[in-house]
Amino acid sequence: MTGNKVYLFWGGMDLIYIGRFCYLNVSQGKVPLYSDVQSFVRLSSEQDSISFLIFSMSLVLNVSIIVSMFLFLRRSRFASRLAYAQVPLRLLFGVPSLSILVWASTTAGVTSSALLMGLLLFSEVLKVVSIGFWRTNHQII
Repeated sequence: MTGNKVYLFWGGMDLIYIGRFCYLNVSQGKVPLYSDVQSFVRLSSEQDSISFLIFSMSLVLNVSIIVSMFLFLRRSRFASRLAYAQVPLRLLFGVPSLSILVWASTTAGVTSSALLMGLLLFSEVLKVVSIGFWRTNHQII
């Protein structure tokens, strides 16, 4: 697979995630991201600093997925750096880079936590290896 295809693939996976995220929010009558922030602010008096930290990291992940989608689709060298930085947050919040895994597991009725965790890990390893392999073989820094 060429670098252009690798980047387009991962940009497409981010696009699928964003599309699904927006669809689920809009179908519930919410404005994506804005409604989340608004709900958190409304409940902020009841929240502690850990809740704020977790919410902030989740928000950063969602915004960074939007940014990485554009970077991958534009084939920017910064896309890989952002993708690597996203891995810990994706693992923490259970957001696989292979966005179709969420849809497929939901459709198939998969409820095994071990299987879902394995798919999440597989997704992230595949992304890091595919980007890293392509960059190493093409001398992109």
